[in-house]
Amino acid sequence: MWNLLVVEDESIVRMGLRYMVDWESQGIHWHAEAAGGEEALLVMAREDIHIVMTDIRMPGMDGLELAKQIKVQYPLVQIIFLSSYDTFTYVREAFKLGAIDYLHKPTMDEHEIVSTLQKVLAQLNVITPAVQPELTGEEKNALYLSLLDRYTFPSSPVIPEFEGDAYQKGYELVVFRKRDDAVLGDEDSTHLRFLSLQYLITEFVTKDWGGIVFHRSFREIIWIAPVRAEQADKSKYLETLRQKVLELLNVALIFAVSPICMDMTRLPEAYLGALLRFPVHEQSDNLIVRKAKEYIDQHLLEEVTLGKVGEAIHVSPGYLSRIFIKELGENFSDYIIRNKIEHAQKLLRRTNRKVYEIAADIGYTNAHYFSKLFKDRMGVTPLEYRNQ
Repeated sequence: MWNLLVVEDESIVRMGLRYMVDWESQGIHWHAEAAGGEEALLVMAREDIHIVMTDIRMPGMDGLELAKQIKVQYPLVQIIFLSSYDTFTYVREAFKLGAIDYLHKPTMDEHEIVSTLQKVLAQLNVITPAVQPELTGEEKNALYLSLLDRYTFPSSPVIPEFEGDAYQKGYELVVFRKRDDAVLGDEDSTHLRFLSLQYLITEFVTKDWGGIVFHRSFREIIWIAPVRAEQADKSKYLETLRQKVLELLNVALIFAVSPICMDMTRLPEAYLGALLRFPVHEQSDNLIVRKAKEYIDQHLLEEVTLGKVGEAIHVSPGYLSRIFIKELGENFSDYIIRNKIEHAQKLLRRTNRKVYEIAADIGYTNAHYFSKLFKDRMGVTPLEYRNQ
C-alpha cells in the first residue's frame, strides 16, 4: 500500500473525496489529512507519505508553495493538484513543479481520479522501492473489533496506535448509535450515510482527543479514547459532538460511555459496560415526531408550518413544538430551515437554475430572504457556494 496525504481546507470536500473512490482497491491507503500547507509539512515530518493530493488555493501556505517545499525535502513524493480554477496559468505552474496531474474539482469524477492514480502508481513503482504491505481498512476494523470480545482477543496484541504514553491513565470506550428516528432510505444511501457519520466522528475525536474509531457491522461506531486529565469535560464534549453531527449530517445520535479500564485486556468488559449504560428509552423517537418528519419530508418543497403539520397528524401545534425540541434537540423551524438549505445545496451543485428559482422551488418567494438564511447557515451566499 502507498500512503496518501490529502491537503484541503474544506472538510466537506475531503469527506466527499474520501468516499468518491475505493482507494484501497487501487493499492492506496488514505493515510492522513491536513487543512493547509503548514499542517501538511508537519504530517510529512512524522509520517511515511508517498502521494500528496493538494488543493492549490488555501489560506496560509497554498498548494503551490507546499509543492515547492515537498520537492526540496521529499523529492520522491508524487503530487496531484486539485483546484476549482481551471486556468492555463495554474496548470502550467502545477506541471512546472512536477505534478503528475491536475484535477478540476467541479468536474472531476471517479474515472478521472482513478486514471490519475494509475499514472502515480506507475511512477512510484519505477522510482521507489517496494513498501511493506499495510493492513487494509477492513482488516484494521476486524483487528479492533477483536479487542472487544474475550473469545477473540488476540493472544499477543500488537496495536501501534496503543503504543506510547497516550493511554497511561487508562482506556475508555464510547459507543455511538443512530437514533431510530428517520424514514428509512435504500440500503446504499444508508450505508453511505453511515460511512460519512463514521468519518465525521473520526475527524473530530482523533484531532481533539486522540484514540481510534471503528465500527461494528455498520450499526455502531466505537471510539477507544485515552483517559486524560480533563476527563471531567468529556460529557460536555460528547454533547457538543452530537450537536455537530446533527447540524452537519442531520443524524441524531445516542451514545454510552464505558467505565475506565487501566489495561487493554479489560476492553471486552469495558465494551459490555458501555452497552449496559445505553439510554433504553431513547432507542426510537416518539411516534408523533416520526409522523411529523415523514410529513415534512413529503412536503419539504412547499410552505411547511407547525399548524399544517399538527393538523395533518392530529396534534396541537403547541404540543408538537414542545415534543419536537424534547425528542430532537432543536425547534421545529430550525429543522425545516436546515432541511430546505440542504436541498438547496444539492440544487446549486447539480443544476444551473438561478438562485431565485431555487428559492421558489423550496418554498421561499423572497429570494433575498432565502439568500440571508443560506448565508447565516453556510457562511457564504448561494452564488459563492456554487462557485466554490
